[in-house]
Amino acid sequence: MALTLPTMTAFKTVPMGQKVALLSMVLVGIAVIFYYYIETPHQETLTQLTGDIGRLDQDIQINRAKARSLEDLKRVNAELEQQLAKNLEQLPPEDEAATLLKQISDLGIRIGLNFKLWKPGTRAEDSSKLFVRMPVDVEMSGGYHILALFFDRISKLPRIINVSKIKMGGGKAERGRVLIQTTFVLTAFASPKAPVVAPAKPAGAN
Repeated sequence: MALTLPTMTAFKTVPMGQKVALLSMVLVGIAVIFYYYIETPHQETLTQLTGDIGRLDQDIQINRAKARSLEDLKRVNAELEQQLAKNLEQLPPEDEAATLLKQISDLGIRIGLNFKLWKPGTRAEDSSKLFVRMPVDVEMSGGYHILALFFDRISKLPRIINVSKIKMGGGKAERGRVLIQTTFVLTAFASPKAPVVAPAKPAGAN
């Protein structure tokens, strides 16, 4: 049986309690869409990138060790490194990822969201050593259409930004609007910093 939504004129006459109940149903649908179209696809992309990067890096090492022709080695390595660089484009340096997170916060404020918590978590390097996770605990409130716009903008970013542990509270009427309390974890993925190698001391130096 098809569900017929009320017109805007009819919607205005609906009691606030019923409005909140209707919007709560909409929130469940939004949460399901976020999970399947934002969190799950990004996890699959990250897993694929990790595998591709690992295989490409291994191929580069094997070709460096086994290739007998210097010209062939240069050509093969150039092709592999070009493909590796293409995959790594979605994993920016840590400093750039931190800036991206700040831009996302600014975006939320600009479109009308009210941030109550923005708490960067602990940086965690993946066991593969190919990327690091930079999580942020977020709590905010806003209209459901603004929340949907915010998450849609995140899903279209060229970098890998994962939204997980989404929790939405019931709608709260405030100044003629229904505001939704939302908490989630926003995680940016970045390439790890290269280790700093100390310069070798000259022979005989203390």
